[in-house]
Amino acid sequence: MKKLFFISVATMFALASCLVSCENPATSNGNDPADPTDPVDKPTEPIKPAEPINLDGTRGAEKVAADNAFAFELFRRVVATADDPQNAFVSPLSLTMALGMLYNGTSPEAGTEMAEALGVGDFSPEQINEYYQTMRRALLAVDPLTALSIANSIWTREGYPVKPTFYELNREYYDAEVQNRDFDLPATVDQINQWCADNTNGKITKMLDRIPRETVMYLINAVYFNGRWKYEFDKEKTYDEPFALAGGGTKTTPMMNQTASLPYYEDETLQCVELPYGNGAFSMLAMLPVGSGTLDGLVAGLDAEKYNAVVSGLQEREELAVKLPRWKQECDFLLNDPVNNLGISRIFAEGNLTGVADDVRLVVSMIRQKTFVEVNEQGTEAAAVTIIGMETTALPSEPVFFANRPFLYLIRERSTGAILFLGRMDSPEV
Repeated sequence: MKKLFFISVATMFALASCLVSCENPATSNGNDPADPTDPVDKPTEPIKPAEPINLDGTRGAEKVAADNAFAFELFRRVVATADDPQNAFVSPLSLTMALGMLYNGTSPEAGTEMAEALGVGDFSPEQINEYYQTMRRALLAVDPLTALSIANSIWTREGYPVKPTFYELNREYYDAEVQNRDFDLPATVDQINQWCADNTNGKITKMLDRIPRETVMYLINAVYFNGRWKYEFDKEKTYDEPFALAGGGTKTTPMMNQTASLPYYEDETLQCVELPYGNGAFSMLAMLPVGSGTLDGLVAGLDAEKYNAVVSGLQEREELAVKLPRWKQECDFLLNDPVNNLGISRIFAEGNLTGVADDVRLVVSMIRQKTFVEVNEQGTEAAAVTIIGMETTALPSEPVFFANRPFLYLIRERSTGAILFLGRMDSPEV
């Protein structure tokens, strides 16, 4: 095969029989870090097939379809705005769940805008919250052979007056852990980073370097996935082979090989293979452009309609030969612009987060996502953390003296003003 398989980013949600997921599986309760560092050992007895997730009563199928459409649009915006879009890897599930928590703090106008941008403008707040509650619980239980953790937390600057209903809704529907901390203490940065590490099995360990003086709250979602292939690749059949680069030339890459009975689809633009994990509830879809097609062209043309056509067209092929590279990747994206460009803009302007606090100056200042993925002969390990930072200009505007560049200094007697010593510091020595 001549080009890297493209991992479908919309497949963060699973309906077992028809939708597939590149970052999901089950075995963990919500906010506890995923207990296993590896997926459950391969069973010796026949694996019981997964039961389809039942979303009746929550309009769940509509919400999944809307989230998948949003996922492809998000991915295109991220690729378009990223400094280095190569090997881009995002978690739509992590972002939309974090936005779901934020939705509970928006003004009516900002909430309507967000719901419409997410494709659920006719959903009530209760329906949106109930969907995420149901989906989260279902994903955590659908496959006991795969490790999955989905955790949420809210970190608030000590003393900042948050409306109790904001905490209550996110505790009830998102099982969000609430922490009030002194944001001026370096230890708080360490605690937030540790929470992220704990809930991604140590794959994402640093989301913050410091907390700006104006920041009063962080909403954080973490997703961790560790799935063993239903049909593992034999390590003895992995060989170094050339991988064709889009810009020309090749690079030598460990290429995994297997022949198995797998769902497959092809048309005039792409080939697609489905690789199941565990009991089959979760799977990876790998899509490869054909002929003179390019990965850029495949990404540009892949929307919800095309995706649904591919999934519905998958047919079991016996003795299908598959070659897939091993890879390991980490990404770090600031998502302010992609989210804004997708039609969610009010949250970045004053007066639109009145459900969080009676503070009209409260705004979203940062939406950041870090991801990790490793694919090998045994399976796939993936993690994502999305952090939404909120700041206000209502806090006292205290100046900060941060001497992190050359400066002048002197020692004086204060009553007379007499200068005893005078110097400049260009490069500190200790």
